[in-house]
Amino acid sequence: MLKNTSLYSILSVFLLFSCTNDQNLTDKSIDRIVLELQEKSRQSKIDSTLFYLKTADTLITTTPSITDSIIIENDFLKGTYYINTGKPDSASIYLYRTIERIKDTIKRDKELLYFYNAWDVHLSINEIGEAIAISKRFESLLDRKNYPYRAVAYYQLTNTYSKTREYDKALENADLQIDMLKKANDSSTLASAVINKSQIQYDYFPNKEIAIQTLEDLIEKDAPLNLNAKHDLYAHYGYFQHLQKNYSEAKKNYLQGVRFLELTNDSPLRSKNIAVSYANLGEVSLDLHEYDSAKYYLDKALTLNKDYIAESTLRNILSYKMRYAYDTKSNIKEVQKYLDTILKYQNARYEKKYTSQLKSLETSYLEKEAIRAQKQQVEIEKIRTQAQLLFVFVLSILLIGLGVYFYKKRQRSFDTMSLQMQQRLLRSQMNPHFTFNTLYAIQNTIKKDQQGAIDYLLKFSRLLRLILENSTNNYVQLEKEIESLRKYMDLQLLRFPSKFDYEIHLQDLEEDDFIFIPPMLMQPYIENSIEHGFQGIDYKGKISITLSEKNEFLECRIEDNGRGIDTTKNSYKKSISTTLIANFIEKATKQKITDINKKDLDSSTSGVITTFLIPYKQTEHD
Repeated sequence: MLKNTSLYSILSVFLLFSCTNDQNLTDKSIDRIVLELQEKSRQSKIDSTLFYLKTADTLITTTPSITDSIIIENDFLKGTYYINTGKPDSASIYLYRTIERIKDTIKRDKELLYFYNAWDVHLSINEIGEAIAISKRFESLLDRKNYPYRAVAYYQLTNTYSKTREYDKALENADLQIDMLKKANDSSTLASAVINKSQIQYDYFPNKEIAIQTLEDLIEKDAPLNLNAKHDLYAHYGYFQHLQKNYSEAKKNYLQGVRFLELTNDSPLRSKNIAVSYANLGEVSLDLHEYDSAKYYLDKALTLNKDYIAESTLRNILSYKMRYAYDTKSNIKEVQKYLDTILKYQNARYEKKYTSQLKSLETSYLEKEAIRAQKQQVEIEKIRTQAQLLFVFVLSILLIGLGVYFYKKRQRSFDTMSLQMQQRLLRSQMNPHFTFNTLYAIQNTIKKDQQGAIDYLLKFSRLLRLILENSTNNYVQLEKEIESLRKYMDLQLLRFPSKFDYEIHLQDLEEDDFIFIPPMLMQPYIENSIEHGFQGIDYKGKISITLSEKNEFLECRIEDNGRGIDTTKNSYKKSISTTLIANFIEKATKQKITDINKKDLDSSTSGVITTFLIPYKQTEHD
């Protein structure tokens, strides 16, 4: 969303002065002010958090000397904000930026948290390749003897490969995690890792005895575990015995697990796990024909707070209650009671799920009825009016109306098809030569700098994903378009190291504003600067991209310090893509693209300034 500049400035200044504790602003460094803004964002309510972080962003943007650690923390806090507000896609962008700036060996728990959260959010939105790449990059930045952190990296890979059903790789990384925890002498976490490995072995490999023996060894050694880990151990072992139909042994271990769990502090997770344990005890008691015991545990499970119990667990509990009624040959009233309980449970769930939808449908129905009644009244009035008109007049009005309607419909259809065709052509502007050249450059980098190659492969994969995502939309969020431009220029720097620098400026805009623009309008002009403007120069090139609001459009200014336009040699080429863009821009904004040769303004300078307007929308569906 575009900001009201004056109001935003007043609020920012007020906030900055309040952060200085009534001292003169010049007496305190910008770094300190940004740190205080970040602290305010942590302590504020969720609806105020983004204001403080955006204010900090404004200071960061205007202060080139600000430290990397502060920039990293600001991106991390924004990523955390988007996670808490249920926007994992936006969170993934900022959390990836957080880890992208980390280049040195990781030694601090804060850096571990940065990488863990980045991995977790990418895994949650099923960006599996990037989750794996993040874990491997994290591992590559660790000292070989940093066993606890390396164990975290292998834990991430174990869970990622389990999600992709690559169980051999999952087990391989589980073994590496266990090895690291042994070297770190972390016996409690080690036991949890062994339990996790045994679950993979039991569920997905034919030899179940290996998994069972692993847990038996832990129990016999009386491994030093915390209460939750002890519950997990006995719950898993009881589950394995239950599946093996060793019901008495299963019940014994379920009970032992519950005892440890009941000693832990009260929490929603504790209630959820206790409900599962009671359900398991109810089921195994039915298998043992211990019906009084089964009824006791199932009734006890239903006394827990149902808001904390998983829906699948509730279904299982009610299913076991029905089985109890059948096995004990309860009278018809008892069976009917359990059926009623199941129906009430289902009705409550369905009512909770669909109440809001039904209200929405009811409102929609009433609105439609009102509109229909209004239309009927209009039609009646129209008929009365038409009855008083002459036939010729009615016919002429009808013909004129039909003519205007079909003309506008045809014109609108033509305009829509024309714009969409041009936009589809523009989305194909990622040059195949650039793709192959980038892969070739990455191949050469692997021989010299494997870590650098991993970084650029990750950037290349993100660029390809952005291109594919954007190709399905006529408009994309400004944040994603800028992200793709950065990735594109970073990859060009891999092909032409130290050839040029680039900078992106947003004037009175925020990168994550809800602004949607047609994709791939700026990239061909940037490509022109790199491929043709910087060709043959003996100094470092520079590309500056500036976006600002101008009336109802965004104004884009792309400036380079290359060779400039030489009309005698046609050195500054206009490709098919830039020609299509020029036509599209002129049709959409009624303004032409301007190319200014900087030599015409000042003979001591060189390069090109390209300026054009970009249409934008407030939502994807305007």
